Order: sequence, then C-alpha cells, then structure tokens
Amino acid sequence: MAGVYRLKIDQGTTVRRGFRWLRNTTPVDLTGCRARMEIRTAVGGALIHRLDTDEGDGLTIDGPAGMITLSIPPSVSSAWTSLTGVYDLEVVFPDGTVTRLVQGPISVSAEVTTGE
Repeated sequence: MAGVYRLKIDQGTTVRRGFRWLRNTTPVDLTGCRARMEIRTAVGGALIHRLDTDEGDGLTIDGPAGMITLSIPPSVSSAWTSLTGVYDLEVVFPDGTVTRLVQGPISVSAEVTTGE
C-alpha cells in the first residue's frame, strides 16, 4: 500500500523533495528502475504536470539508496493555474512490476513576487 504524503509547494520556487523507500529500515534497491509521477486537478482530472525518469524530466533515482528525488524548476510551477490537486509517484521495476510508492493531496502556495 502506498504511503500518503501531503505535498506542499511554494509556487515560483525551486522544488526539491526526496522520497526514500525503506523496508525494515533497509533501503529498497531501485537500481534499473524507472519512476513516474503525475500531478492532476483531481483523480481522473486535468493534468497539471508530469515527471518521468525516462525523459530526465524532474525525477532522479539513486538506486542503492532507495531514493527518488523530485525537482521542479520555478518556471514550471509559476505557470500553474490550479493551486490544489492530487499526485502519485510510481516505481517501475525492470521486470515490469509497478508499485505506487507515495500518493496524496498537493497544495500550491500562490506566488506574489513575479520578479518583473
């Protein structure tokens, strides 16, 4: 069963969050795995943003450490018009097995300073 984590993002800032998968305090070896994540307005709702290790788009994996790092640049979140939604993060193992690691609501604190 996936863990539940409320993801909070400050719009227009550099977002970095790490998710470590542990089993009995030992990191799960994610060597050779892929990861994918979608942020949507609601379950089955409009796509806000997609991240994927395949495209080098916002997710990186440190396999032996069992760590997946999420990275969203300020220019991406600044463009978001929806400030609430849901997300999940899935791990795809080399044999095709898919496991949802974490899921939950996402809230975005609206940006006031635009830098212009």
